[in-house]
Amino acid sequence: MGEVERLLILSAASFLASLLSACFSVGGGYILFGATTWLLPLQSAIALQSVLSFGSLFSRTHAFWREIDWPIVRRFTAGSLAGIGIGLWVFTSAPAHMLALLLGVLLLLLAWAPALRLRLPEGGSFFATGIAHAVTATIFGLGAILQPVLLRTRLSRTAIVGTFATCIILLELLRTGGYFAAGFDYTRYWREILAATVTGLAGTYIGKRMTPMVSETAFRFVMRLFISVLGIRFLVQGMGR
Repeated sequence: MGEVERLLILSAASFLASLLSACFSVGGGYILFGATTWLLPLQSAIALQSVLSFGSLFSRTHAFWREIDWPIVRRFTAGSLAGIGIGLWVFTSAPAHMLALLLGVLLLLLAWAPALRLRLPEGGSFFATGIAHAVTATIFGLGAILQPVLLRTRLSRTAIVGTFATCIILLELLRTGGYFAAGFDYTRYWREILAATVTGLAGTYIGKRMTPMVSETAFRFVMRLFISVLGIRFLVQGMGR
């Protein structure tokens, strides 16, 4: 695949991911991750996931600034600081096929495992969520822990979008610094980063003003199927080595 085609596909995925995240609060990260892992080697895709979503995350933080729950952001970020070190150690030690296998299992669990309903004190829960999300995000490129926790709070949909984006953009800044310190060269991918940032900004601002054309229930079911296909692809990739 040529560079122009790769950039066009990545730009379209970033735009769609941002639009869906602004409309439904969930799903966008999986779309972007599916595209990057198709276009790039797995470990590069995981490291790049932290910067390719900057445009989308920044625009969501800006668009929903007044509704961000800052106590949650502070607790989550404090936990993230502890989790990134653990995640980086595993990421730099595990072979690519093992990461693919583990990622496939994680995605299938996220798609079909019943939701856990743990009752923890709010302060402790978001600190612990920060640790768990940072570990899984640093190893696999997808944290997938914070969003379900936020969806069980009493925050409004727009507050969830803004709070999630702010938590994750701070985590991604920390993750990017960690990957860079571990030797990943982001300058090789400046075109991909620029394309995803610009289209991510556009997707968020359009998505914020759209009225969803499908129900949230139908959307979540389709996303479950998409995540399942993604998970199976990683399992096959890991077993094929």
